[in-house]
Amino acid sequence: MEKEKRIRMFELMNYDEFWNPSKALEWLNKVACDFIAVTHDKDVQKDGSKKNKHYHVVVRLKDARTLTEIAEKCDIEKQYIEIKNKFKDACAYCFHLTSNARKENKYQYDGSAVIGSKHVTYEEIFQRSVDYDVKAERDKKIKELLYKYGDCLITRADVMKQLSAEDYDKFGLTFRKMKEYRIMKVRNREMNVIYITGPSGSGKTTLAKYFARIFNYDVFVSGSGKDVLDGYDKEECIILDDLRGDVFTKAELFKLTDNNTNSSVKSRFHNKDISFCKLMIITSIKAPHDLYNWNEDIQESFKQFARRLNNKYVFIDTLGDVFEKTYDIDGLGDLVCKSVKQPFNMVNVFQILHIERKLGPDTMDVLFKRVKEVAEEEERKSSKVEKISLNDTDDLPF
Repeated sequence: MEKEKRIRMFELMNYDEFWNPSKALEWLNKVACDFIAVTHDKDVQKDGSKKNKHYHVVVRLKDARTLTEIAEKCDIEKQYIEIKNKFKDACAYCFHLTSNARKENKYQYDGSAVIGSKHVTYEEIFQRSVDYDVKAERDKKIKELLYKYGDCLITRADVMKQLSAEDYDKFGLTFRKMKEYRIMKVRNREMNVIYITGPSGSGKTTLAKYFARIFNYDVFVSGSGKDVLDGYDKEECIILDDLRGDVFTKAELFKLTDNNTNSSVKSRFHNKDISFCKLMIITSIKAPHDLYNWNEDIQESFKQFARRLNNKYVFIDTLGDVFEKTYDIDGLGDLVCKSVKQPFNMVNVFQILHIERKLGPDTMDVLFKRVKEVAEEEERKSSKVEKISLNDTDDLPF
């Protein structure tokens, strides 16, 4: 004969005219268990008629028992014993606190409906339900956030501002799927290329980040060395910072900046798909026509590169003034550029970005000159060179 199955968690449910739960409650109070018993006398059926009074008793035994023994001890037939896997969820349903019960507009019972309990209170079940609702609402918002990310309505930075480590653990797979979906959605990329040049310290990288901020783009700034795209993760703006001619061949640079062909770009460990890049900014101390030795092919190769830049580039001088320089393609043999000064300079950009710094590569030269002047003045006064005090630096230009 097959051995009867033993269970630990179950629910007893029957109508008032067929079952009195008093015997069950008496037994449950004697054995090692957790339970709660609730009277349902306000339920209505789909046609609006009132349901007969009935009882729900949710039980978690310390030691498993057979269905036969449970039915006997609780004075109930076996068909009215339902095996449960989640004790707290079953308890919550006794009060119609679960989301499904509320969707069906079932009456929500309170503590007055409890007719017996052990180690379980209505308050803790209700609080758990409130916590569950809060968590469910947050999960819903996170999903909506990730779907917006997938539809390219917000950036990766917008997502990471609201995504906690726990959220990522729970929705990491969805996040990765949305990344893949974004890539598929933007296979035909529309990318602008901006080239910024100027002397060291003029603020080229800062201006590049400012342009990205205007469009609210995620930003990737290239690393040093040959593998400039190491760490790139589908950001909308790529800043190729301090680009030099030995990083890419001309052919690779053409491929990288081509807006008509979406192809992978070489990277040290694996190729990078830059299909989602909307703005590529190149910064360099060299102007576009000086980046390579174009020589005889200036009419062809350089013209091809200039076209990718819309025949323009940005120049920042040592005073922080910004100029837009436009190539005269018809007279490209002489590299004629029309120069237009912009109505803002780098001081404005630093103020907007809350960056405190001085402009130009000659700041240290000015500093050393001022230090020398102070030292010479002190030497004239005392015929002895003394160290400059903190007060003496108040007039320094930074």
